[in-house]
Amino acid sequence: MKMKFTRRRSLKLSLLGASLSQASAKVFAAPEDYTGRFFVTLQAEGAWDVSSFCDPKTNQAGEKIINNWARDGEVETAGNIPYAPFGNNASFFQKYYRDLLIINGVDAQTNSHSTGVLHNWSGRNSAGYPSLSALFAAINAPDIPLAYLNFGGYAETARMIRYTRLDEPSSLLNVLRPNEAPWDRNSRMRVPSLLEKVQMKQRERLQRLRAQENILPRQRFAMDAYHLARENSKGLADFANVIPPENELQGRTMLSQQTSSNLLGQMQIATLAFKAGVACSADFHLDGFDTHASHDEQHEPLLAHLVDAIDYFWTYAETHNIADRITLLIGSDFSRTPFYNNGNGKDHWPIGSVMVMEKNAAWGNRVVGKTDGWQNAMKINPSSLMRDDSNGTILYPKHIHKAVRRYLGIDQHALITLFPFNNVEDFNFFAV
Repeated sequence: MKMKFTRRRSLKLSLLGASLSQASAKVFAAPEDYTGRFFVTLQAEGAWDVSSFCDPKTNQAGEKIINNWARDGEVETAGNIPYAPFGNNASFFQKYYRDLLIINGVDAQTNSHSTGVLHNWSGRNSAGYPSLSALFAAINAPDIPLAYLNFGGYAETARMIRYTRLDEPSSLLNVLRPNEAPWDRNSRMRVPSLLEKVQMKQRERLQRLRAQENILPRQRFAMDAYHLARENSKGLADFANVIPPENELQGRTMLSQQTSSNLLGQMQIATLAFKAGVACSADFHLDGFDTHASHDEQHEPLLAHLVDAIDYFWTYAETHNIADRITLLIGSDFSRTPFYNNGNGKDHWPIGSVMVMEKNAAWGNRVVGKTDGWQNAMKINPSSLMRDDSNGTILYPKHIHKAVRRYLGIDQHALITLFPFNNVEDFNFFAV
């Protein structure tokens, strides 16, 4: 069967060839620690209720109840940002409003979880596009040991890079510290000088094998990859040295008798990997937001945990002196209906919100995008970023992705040309 040779395929092959040549040229040099910016997403999976969070809605006289908190509560504000008096929202928004950009009225064009996740985290509602985190890592630091960390949720890489899961740090230590007994980290099972001799002999053997003239290109590539992995282990060893003892690692947080979360642990490990220079992007994941019954009882502790975890992340990053290098994108599949069903739950609603955070962001303390009282999206003018029913457009995930790509400085890279957003309006959400 013949394979159609398209311009797209030709470009992919060219990029692949360039990357292989680059890898071969530096295969015997360990990558340097990453010193650039970090990009992180927080995926609130299951569809969060933005009407009880960053796009608050009050009840309308004579209509169905939108939110129980609005029976006797009012929308509150922190700086220029309105928020719902629900969960721990007040403490969060009052502390971080200067670092926040809220984009409301984002239409996921679906009520399906799988499509909503795909659309919001890839920028389009059909398969094939990578996550923003994967693009960022593949462009900025593809050779560092743990470039792209994913703790769940959308993690499509389009084969540009691998993602790494670090759910069990203790297991990682077993691999990175083979000289230690897992049951006693202070023990030594092998003499360090003997380990160094073994590793030296392994390197010498690999170099002899690679120098052979009759090896096939795929064999050479495999040996290069193997050697690079071994060299990367030095960086991973540095990472292992900053992982605290098990009694200082964040465990699971019980949110109810049925629900728990390891979000704090995800944030702790990612922060340490960033600090060690072995990772540059990460996806955090918190599920449980699909509250079709007993909405308030389930959603309130989840949203409270979400904002408490975000506070922990920034505080911990500040402790390790990397907070000023992080961009955090927060979102969900879509949102929930602006009314309760017969089980006091809320069902699926396609119009949701996205939040972007940076420390001391020049574009912070702002809300872009608009919904009406029933959480229907309003048209926004790409130039003014204001409501414009005549010349504006509804916001879609592709607008968010296009703008964030440009803001992160990756929109002109050759890899981006493989995943374009053609004929898409240009919203500069980060203009100041």
